[in-house]
Amino acid sequence: MGRNKNESKSTLFLKPLITSLSLCALALSAAVAQAKARHADGPDRYPSAAVAYAAVVDGEMIWGRNVDMHRAPASLTKLLTALVLLDDWHPNAVLEVSHAAAHITHPRVGLHTGDTVTAEDALTAMLMHSANDACLTLVENAAPSLAAFAERMNARAEQLGMHESHFVHPCGFDAEDQYSTVNDLLRLARAAHADPRIAQIVAQEQAGIETGRGRVLRFRNTNQLLGRLDGVMGLKTGYTAQAGRCVIVVAEQSGHRVWLVLLNSQQRWRSAHRILVDAFAAADRSDHARLAGTTAAL
Repeated sequence: MGRNKNESKSTLFLKPLITSLSLCALALSAAVAQAKARHADGPDRYPSAAVAYAAVVDGEMIWGRNVDMHRAPASLTKLLTALVLLDDWHPNAVLEVSHAAAHITHPRVGLHTGDTVTAEDALTAMLMHSANDACLTLVENAAPSLAAFAERMNARAEQLGMHESHFVHPCGFDAEDQYSTVNDLLRLARAAHADPRIAQIVAQEQAGIETGRGRVLRFRNTNQLLGRLDGVMGLKTGYTAQAGRCVIVVAEQSGHRVWLVLLNSQQRWRSAHRILVDAFAAADRSDHARLAGTTAAL
């Protein structure tokens, strides 16, 4: 009987403690639930924006989906091509346009077989207008073959930490072994924009280049957000059948920098505009919801 009395006393003593712990557990669960509710849309707030995408504010990924999925990179590839070309750069070098370059798949800036163009002008056309004729002209004059140039691209990609990417065609054409990811393309975007020569070119809305035959070829930047959304500074568009419509954008407002990657977006410009506006609003509120388990590549 005494034993039962002691047990009863212990039970009476433990009841308040158990009740207190239960209340703490409930309070913690409620707090976690509230936090989840607040940021339930954080990781994938825009499920219809693109097959894979990410929005990075001041180095922190706040929204995204499929950031490590292998995707065809289309002409976003040209940012890596530019970095490789700039490793041994002679901007005033005069390059001759081959038949293959002049007749390559669109988009083209309008170079003809036998035209000559400076390396600087060809780079401008490649980055602003995504011109494949300018791209191939540059590559043909920089390497003995596309395969040799691709080797240099893959070596540079590895240096940048783009371990989930592989490149075959410098102009971004679809190929079985040509792929990248949102995270890797963020790394590429940062490296490309850090080069002032690239940053200056991709910020231009329109430009013109001269051929050795006296023709002036004028073109606009394919980035339709330039001049239409405050703070947009570039960066690159892309499209192929496999990749769909893609874009990388970098923009700054009120001291905040936003990077956006959209891969295979049905409404590329509408989605990009909306996400950028929302990202800057989130930055102003300091309402950053980090994508769980993912570190931004920037």
